[in-house]
Amino acid sequence: MNRTIPFLPGERWWGLAVAHGTRFPLTEQSEYTYHPTTQFTGNQESPLMVSSHGRYLWSDQPYDVEVRSGVIAVTNAKDDFALYEGYETLRGAFLAAVQAHFPPNGILPPENFFVKPQYNTWAELIYDQNQENILSYAHGIIDNGYPAGILMIDDGWMRYYGSREFNLARFPDARAMMEELHALNFEVMLWICPFISPDSAEFRELESKKMLVRNADGSTAIRRWWNGYSAILDLSNPETAAWFDELLAYLMELGADGFKFDAGDANYYRDDDLTWGNVTAHDQCMLWAKLGEKYRYNEYRACYKSAGLPLVQRLCDKSHRWDEVSRLVPDALAQGILGFAYGCPDMIGGGSFVDFLPGAPSLDQNLFVRYAQTAALMPMMQYSAAPWRVLDAEHADLCRAAGDVHLKYADTIIALAKDAAVTGEPIMRYMEYVFPHEGFADVTDQFMVGDTVLCAPVTEKDAVTRTVILPRGTWRYCDGTVYEGGCTKTVSAPLHVLPIFEKIL
Repeated sequence: MNRTIPFLPGERWWGLAVAHGTRFPLTEQSEYTYHPTTQFTGNQESPLMVSSHGRYLWSDQPYDVEVRSGVIAVTNAKDDFALYEGYETLRGAFLAAVQAHFPPNGILPPENFFVKPQYNTWAELIYDQNQENILSYAHGIIDNGYPAGILMIDDGWMRYYGSREFNLARFPDARAMMEELHALNFEVMLWICPFISPDSAEFRELESKKMLVRNADGSTAIRRWWNGYSAILDLSNPETAAWFDELLAYLMELGADGFKFDAGDANYYRDDDLTWGNVTAHDQCMLWAKLGEKYRYNEYRACYKSAGLPLVQRLCDKSHRWDEVSRLVPDALAQGILGFAYGCPDMIGGGSFVDFLPGAPSLDQNLFVRYAQTAALMPMMQYSAAPWRVLDAEHADLCRAAGDVHLKYADTIIALAKDAAVTGEPIMRYMEYVFPHEGFADVTDQFMVGDTVLCAPVTEKDAVTRTVILPRGTWRYCDGTVYEGGCTKTVSAPLHVLPIFEKIL
């Protein structure tokens, strides 16, 4: 099916791909292309577009979009593709889409995801994950005044991909490590993926039972990903899903509380793959997400649809650059408008470990602090590079203070998360979502936490002021100053300040 949807005067559109957050909203002057079967983004995607004028587009399957000359041209859509109208505002259209296509199931991820910072071992240990240094990292968190929270042990703990066993050379007693981490009041999550190392016992077993994805010619698919070449689990096969659940159950018996479900991106599959369920590449991505729903402690980076489920959704890796910091708010807002309410920004400072190696010339301590501040009022925040190692004492204190801001607003965030589990409403909201038709549709560098807290992070190098567009009403700035809204204000925002306004009237 092909369809053209002309823009209404002044209309704005959002949706489709979280990684395109800085390209939205689309206007009558925009030029934009999105082909989901070939244009993979490495982050959450959805067949939803939603409009400031109370309209939305939806199909259960991917469709191609071309925007130019004030027209949205949709091609290769299935018969269920439709335009829905009459909901007046962005909020009205979004809530209608939620109820019709991805209603939440009422279940919330554990509250400590939202209360305390999370910690990931990746940037500190990279591929040298090992018991001694993981415990040292955990003790460093406590010793440096950070609260214990969720600790994610990243890629490198297992013998090989598909093995349930820890690498004994690096983890002589994984159970004892888990027990010590729990004694420090950490919950422990393990990195996991749907890849299987070839020439392993697991590979031979799974291949003999046709539990792996096969190429169109019937041969077992060996696909290249960022760590080399591996076979892939065919999660459309119930026996495969059961096998993987047994692997995860073993790890939980060992002491893991949950899992960071990495990879599973649609680009590692093909629509013509031979699979048990005869599914598409995007179907496999959805099955990977569905599998994680069984585990309360979970985290995803790549999902297709899957909104309304109690899944923690991390933003795709960002580099340690100012232009990448400025992407955090638009991308996180895009998560919310696609129904992924339980969002987490990338690791504070960025997920590119080379920037945090000893003596790395590219490390910008002010950027690290502003990154932490930008994450502070998002639903979650996650550290990886240890601030007490990579920063001087002054900047490390400011980074810890950003975590204190998150703790200060934790009750507000949890209340909004609980509401999201029932209504689907995002925790982080576009200005247009809360204040429709008041001229905020193009504002994507500040955001609302619920309907009454406005956050305007500083993401510009060396900036010590921040220009903020305030809606009508009375607002109290974080320094106590009261402003009347309905105008633009420039406020003081030195490095120790995260600009926050609370609506008081």
